[in-house]
Amino acid sequence: MPRKIVKPEDGILVAQNITKQFGERVVLENISIAIEKAKTTVIIGPSGCGKTVFMKHLIVLERPTEGSVYFKGERIDDKEEHRLAKIRTQFGFCFQMGALFDSLTVYENITFPVEQHYKIKDYKALADTVKQKLAMVGMDGFQNYYPASLSGGQKKRVSLARAIALNPEIILYDEPTTGLDPITSDVINELIIKLQKELAATSVVVTHDMKSAYKIADRIIMFHKGRIIADGDADHIRNHPHDVVQQFIHGKVSEAELAALRLGGTKFETQFLPEDFE
Repeated sequence: MPRKIVKPEDGILVAQNITKQFGERVVLENISIAIEKAKTTVIIGPSGCGKTVFMKHLIVLERPTEGSVYFKGERIDDKEEHRLAKIRTQFGFCFQMGALFDSLTVYENITFPVEQHYKIKDYKALADTVKQKLAMVGMDGFQNYYPASLSGGQKKRVSLARAIALNPEIILYDEPTTGLDPITSDVINELIIKLQKELAATSVVVTHDMKSAYKIADRIIMFHKGRIIADGDADHIRNHPHDVVQQFIHGKVSEAELAALRLGGTKFETQFLPEDFE
């Protein structure tokens, strides 16, 4: 794709010419994206293409080798950690595996970010907040449960409730449907749509799940080898002419990779029989 020029004021969250290197390895190369307020932007691409590393830049868990990140027009990637703390209260993060604290109850998991940033004066109001957030994801009544007693889908829903505990303007989702069955995955998709609408939140979702991407996205961006190769709505991605895009969205191995897999090798006759192990 041609180089895209974005300005800090072009979106609520803007990445401008982001390049990230780890030693000699270039993970992101000149990425520019303006995230539109109150919309859902989905980032797709094969494993190792830089999706999660890019998302970490949006919340300054990683800092760019080159380029800059802006939140509501203000540059944030160059700020010191203590100045980032307040900014991060406006972000909710739903981790790939839920990342709940096993030693804490559901209630304590959800109050954790609140207590990290604020001095609690009204514990009844806090309990009401937890109840409200759990109700939004269909988990009210599970306050005293521990994560070990929850299913994978329930853990994801509690993780969503924790992500919205501080009423964030932006919610970041890292592979939210990974490890879930199709029905539970669709529950998570519906919750992402619901939270985006009810909270007027801006959502950024990293996923491999094309069914999920098509359902929840206002915009889909595809990364490949640290670069953007496709950017548009669901129909644009479905009909994109790039071979790599089509291979990814249809889950097809390239002809070159298929040929390599089919290469003949040295064949060995069976050397052991089952009775050899008795």
